[in-house]
Amino acid sequence: MGELASEGSDLMLVIVREFRAPIGVVWTALTDPDQAPQWWGPRGFHVPRESIDADLEVGGLYRACMIQEGTGEEFWWSGVRTDVEPPHLFVFTHAWDKPDGTRGFETEVTIRLEEVDGGTQMTFTQGPFDSAASRDRHGEGWRESFDRLANHLSVAA
Repeated sequence: MGELASEGSDLMLVIVREFRAPIGVVWTALTDPDQAPQWWGPRGFHVPRESIDADLEVGGLYRACMIQEGTGEEFWWSGVRTDVEPPHLFVFTHAWDKPDGTRGFETEVTIRLEEVDGGTQMTFTQGPFDSAASRDRHGEGWRESFDRLANHLSVAA
């Protein structure tokens, strides 16, 4: 039994990041579909605003598309907002669409924000994943997205 719990926690992605921006500015950047194209997606990808169908209400559905630059290949994902407590907590489910249009393996994303020394600390968790490889691929993508978010916040400031 303890082994399963341990395995589950090993399949969680946790990223802690500090941004040099007030919590309200970070919250808005994370939740405003108009700002998402400025930072969402790893290097070599972009998320066009017209692909983002979002509702910030708890229980609201969202769907978006990440497009690979050069090839134009589309990667759609969707989920449901399960907890929204501005400007501190944002929780939603996440699943990539399969080629046949069905949803793939679903994880839960939790973003917690807290004010620290004139900036904002974000604790991002996602999972549990179905494999360590999937967790690690998502980690790379989110870290690159958060690098882009930091740049967006410094330009917006």
